[in-house]
Amino acid sequence: MAGSRQDLALLRSTASTARVLNLATVYQQYGTAPDYAEKPLFRGKRLNRCILLKHTLRSHERDEVRSRGSTATKVVLPFDTAELQLGGYSFFVTGKDFQKNLRETLGNDSTEDDFHTDLDVLNIIDGLPSFDPFLLRERLKRHGYDPARCYFDLSQADAERMRTFVENEISKLVNLAFAGGSANVSNLSKRMAEKLMTDETAQSLDPLRRTLQLSGDEYREGVFAWKGFLYYSWSVSEFAPGLQELSRQILSVKILRASSEERHELDENRKKIVRCLGVASGKVRDGIQKYKTAYDELAAGKPTAFRDFLLQAPALFLSVGDAISIIKHVDSYWRYRFRTARGELALDVNDAIEVFQEFSNQLAGVENQLGPSGPKFGFAPGSS
Repeated sequence: MAGSRQDLALLRSTASTARVLNLATVYQQYGTAPDYAEKPLFRGKRLNRCILLKHTLRSHERDEVRSRGSTATKVVLPFDTAELQLGGYSFFVTGKDFQKNLRETLGNDSTEDDFHTDLDVLNIIDGLPSFDPFLLRERLKRHGYDPARCYFDLSQADAERMRTFVENEISKLVNLAFAGGSANVSNLSKRMAEKLMTDETAQSLDPLRRTLQLSGDEYREGVFAWKGFLYYSWSVSEFAPGLQELSRQILSVKILRASSEERHELDENRKKIVRCLGVASGKVRDGIQKYKTAYDELAAGKPTAFRDFLLQAPALFLSVGDAISIIKHVDSYWRYRFRTARGELALDVNDAIEVFQEFSNQLAGVENQLGPSGPKFGFAPGSS
């Protein structure tokens, strides 16, 4: 296992939910809760306190993994979960010595059944495009795993970045409750948004519980689903304005030193990539529209439609969450690739083959859904 000098403590305040699954922080916050021990994500105690990263591979790391893509799931084992600044050891899930490293991590106290269970869970997680907690939880459930709710929170950094967006959404409900107007609407929206994102069982949310006519597990699952679509709606507001420009750049980037055959193949490939992005964005649009329609009913004083939507929403996490993760990966990878570019964008032919192959791998799941026409994006610039 390789030593890591990364300051892991920074992950608590800066990491995105999609890129980092910080089980060390989960342990610090919930390690004494009954559910944490009774329904663990991993059976191995040390593994259940690790930090998982969707890591962009450096050139010298390509030979360490079996994956052909540009990213790999990295397991980081902190030296001390209370002092993350000390760093830790790491290995890749697709690394050549992965199973050996996993056995060393689990130690002699773990059984063969523990090893194979944790191996299976790691492979499921590795197969996801991101650590989106709503997508992750639903995918694990489909494979027969149901870890405690505490393993599926948004990161502190994303919760902070979402704050204003969520407050604006919540204000519709507060305005409904105070139809005559109130000077406290803004403050009430802020407080309700804070509780919804950080403490979904808070007593201050009892009016919401009564309005939705949900109780117990149904209410907790319903609020979790609502948070999921708040997260997806916010994510769309972040990437949608640039989606058509991303498409234009992919189609127009200049390919250098390519033969006529290579140029033709690359042109066909990037047209297909843009069309696949259109299909993915359409999936997101359809899921978000179902949420908005149900939420508008709630804001209009008709809670039944929203209640029914929340109870059925987890089934949408697989399609919407997967599509959003793919779009965000393509967008962030492209922006990273051209982070220092000035003027006309250009790629050497070998770089172009690598980039577009990476995108094709990511979009393979939507390729068979292509229609006969060109790209049709689900979002106009500036829409959410």
